[in-house]
Amino acid sequence: MKFACNAHLRVAYETSEEVIRNVPRSPNRAIATADVLEFVKKRYCPKIELYSRSFAGLTVPAGSVGASGAMMRIEADGASKSACIVVNSDMPATYQRFCLFQQIGHLATLPPDIPVDPQSYHVCTHINYDLTSISEKELDNDYYLMREQVSNVFALRVLMPGEQFYWKLRELDSVQEAARFFGLTTDAVISRMMIGV
Repeated sequence: MKFACNAHLRVAYETSEEVIRNVPRSPNRAIATADVLEFVKKRYCPKIELYSRSFAGLTVPAGSVGASGAMMRIEADGASKSACIVVNSDMPATYQRFCLFQQIGHLATLPPDIPVDPQSYHVCTHINYDLTSISEKELDNDYYLMREQVSNVFALRVLMPGEQFYWKLRELDSVQEAARFFGLTTDAVISRMMIGV
């Protein structure tokens, strides 16, 4: 198995590292959502509203994994002024946690020179956790797939910071126990192992 990584993914590594460096952490607990949101508000978008709603009946594009979350943001003068994130309440709590951080990843990693329509929601139809299912050619040729992959990598790295992640994995000696500790799925833990420190 090989994880495709191109120059676009560099922003996921750099931005996630910035968040990890600036958010208080403890080796014996998973990173706190409130702490991450506080930093993201200071650094990337001063106002973020969070909602959890059922996406039942929402039509998603053919071939997508399913609608997991949506985001709308307002920009002015090249900066995000506010954002609204909606997470699909029909998903298990472990996936909702990942989806929220993935949406935060969109806020933190979207380059300022990419125009965003302030009147529309961007509904995420996440790729699945299997990061090996995407080729480097696909990342280079499909802007939206690349954006999803960047946000997925951001979310995995922030939710499971490198040193803590590998230490916990060794200590617990079980992918299932590590998933439980971080509040995520075993698939997320396996994907985190693939993207490296």
